[in-house]
Amino acid sequence: MNLYDTIIQILLENKVLLLFLVIALGYFIGRIKIAGFSFGVAAVLFVGLAFGALHPDMALPDIVYILGLVLFVYTIGLRSGASFFASFKKSGLRDNLLVLSVLMVSAFLTILLGNWLDLKKSLMAGVYCGSLTNTPALASVIDILKNVPGRHTDSQMRDMLAEPVVGYSLTYPIGVMGVILLFQLGMKFWRIDMRKEAEATVELTGVSLEELEHINVLVTNPRLNGKTLAEVSEFAGLRQFVVSRRLPKGQSEIEIPGEDTIIFTGDVLTLVGHTSELEKIQTLFGISSDKDLSMDAGVVGSRRIFVSRKSVVGKTVRELDLHRKFNAVITRIRRGDVDLPMSEDMPLEAGDRVRVVAPRDKIQEISKFLGDSYQRLSEVDYISFSIGIAMGLLIGMIPIPLPGGSSFKLGFAAGPLLVALILGKLGRSGNFIWVMSYNANFTLRQLGAVFFLAGIGIKSGYSFYTTFQSEGFHLIVLGAVVTLFTAGITILVARLFFKMPYNLMMGMMSALHTQPACLAFANEKDATGAANISYATVFPTAMVAKILLAQLILNW
Repeated sequence: MNLYDTIIQILLENKVLLLFLVIALGYFIGRIKIAGFSFGVAAVLFVGLAFGALHPDMALPDIVYILGLVLFVYTIGLRSGASFFASFKKSGLRDNLLVLSVLMVSAFLTILLGNWLDLKKSLMAGVYCGSLTNTPALASVIDILKNVPGRHTDSQMRDMLAEPVVGYSLTYPIGVMGVILLFQLGMKFWRIDMRKEAEATVELTGVSLEELEHINVLVTNPRLNGKTLAEVSEFAGLRQFVVSRRLPKGQSEIEIPGEDTIIFTGDVLTLVGHTSELEKIQTLFGISSDKDLSMDAGVVGSRRIFVSRKSVVGKTVRELDLHRKFNAVITRIRRGDVDLPMSEDMPLEAGDRVRVVAPRDKIQEISKFLGDSYQRLSEVDYISFSIGIAMGLLIGMIPIPLPGGSSFKLGFAAGPLLVALILGKLGRSGNFIWVMSYNANFTLRQLGAVFFLAGIGIKSGYSFYTTFQSEGFHLIVLGAVVTLFTAGITILVARLFFKMPYNLMMGMMSALHTQPACLAFANEKDATGAANISYATVFPTAMVAKILLAQLILNW
């Protein structure tokens, strides 16, 4: 037996070794950048296809990719739930309707051209998923094929599951590079000035992406005399700022104000907000003060605290009522790598780092109240996590009747995703905390993705070459048409009809393709990160729509 045969035999007999070898090589290749482009985690799929092509029996047990699929879509749903339901407001409704309409037209274009090229429906569905770079949609297609009624041999099932994977694999690179190419062409055609686009973004969204700062002001506006801070906010229509300290006129001891604190002319206040907004707020209150209350060495202090205690996760800042309990106020909330503008109606998530201003002797007590445990942030509440997944799997098993007497099931993909979106919106139900910290969610999501991609890639690899030989050119052409049509029509409508700033448009396009590489390109061109706003607005809609439309193509 030569070395090649020996290696093949070792891999055939050691499935766990095969799984992690594919994941390791896939991750390594996925990090390689060529002209700013990299495959990322999708490279695990391509490595899996290569290994699977080595031998007809080179496959992992189905439970590997099914487990990965469930983890992947469920964690996506949890993370997207709140923003998914919140996105159907104001201009977000318009943007989501545009994305939904374009995706539907693209699906019917795929069916039309696929029939013209005489392609199988499973190949069409794979092309749709790949040209729009959506792995969960591919997962839902494979889930449906796996449950196709009738008797199939292992070889027939392997060939059937390979077809959408082939379509996805051949068109995925086009789905990424085609969008970035159109971004570049649009910038040259319209002669985009990103500085002007950033200014238009602030005017349109009312959300500044600047760092949070603080200023000290002397209250001189007589119209505010005797009003509470809540009344001032309502009177001025300003929400995204907070007053962290107050020095009453004629006194030397600094206070920590709350919503019901009454202010008077002559008071000195410390205001926290975005730089551009603070100028407007200062004009409302009065004039700048040279007394810096944040440098006072008295009884008031501040501290960054991790939110990790289960009883406070999911509650709004107002519901926590820190001012009444501890004479304290939250001035900033940092989620991930971003400082968010503080609002009394903002719910806290596990992993948030909040800056609290409070009496120094209360800070330790507040830390205990909020949790402040970094270790706990990495933990997963496996009771609520497992209950949520179990509910999703049960929902996925329910037959949904269709006209003509047929029926379909949501399956392992859409069932858990639907439940996760609802639970992500709820946040908590009594003692059950459905959401988890960003770090824990991301880790489980990535684990699910690589298990799914490695499992389905290895399983489909041996059938890949045959399908590529017969249909490869047609699939690539169809994928290019779908990608360029989808991206092109969206850019034209957003720019010409909606007059959307180019940075926001790039974010929306990146979300329509659910493609982080395109979002990274947009953020590279516009350092303000404005693309993240529109990306978050339409991403959940695009994700769910593509999952359902890919299934529609398969069952058309």
